[in-house]
Amino acid sequence: MTEQYLEQSILAYTDLLYRISTALLRNPQDREDAVQSAIETAWRKAKGIRDESKLKSWLTRVMINACYSILRRKQWETPVENFPESSSETSLDALLLRDALDKLPDGQRLPLILHYFEGFSIRETAKALGWPQGTVLSRMQRGREKMKELLLEEHDGR
Repeated sequence: MTEQYLEQSILAYTDLLYRISTALLRNPQDREDAVQSAIETAWRKAKGIRDESKLKSWLTRVMINACYSILRRKQWETPVENFPESSSETSLDALLLRDALDKLPDGQRLPLILHYFEGFSIRETAKALGWPQGTVLSRMQRGREKMKELLLEEHDGR
């Protein structure tokens, strides 16, 4: 893998890295740190990847690991209130969906985001998360059921 190809690929996947960091981290500075860490790791270690078609799933895994590393570090820090991001362009439905996704455990949220929002196939999602395909499917099913419950509760509460 050439340095030029690697550089172009990393730049092409930067938006994907930011979206993954948003799924796992609430603090914008933490997201930036995670993306920078993932890019640094990719730059140092991706030269060993022989099959260029596996770069996307490998980079996704690196990004998830960078986010988990920050979350582990954060558990020892004093928590600070996080304020929801506001956007005048965001619809109420999008906010409700985001809130329901945020309430899911990582094991259910990540496969849903990778599959539905990032367009990963089940096979690519399984590879990126390091899980069997059956596990991905069952966690997605549980996540969809839990989101349905949360959204129905929110709808009934209005």
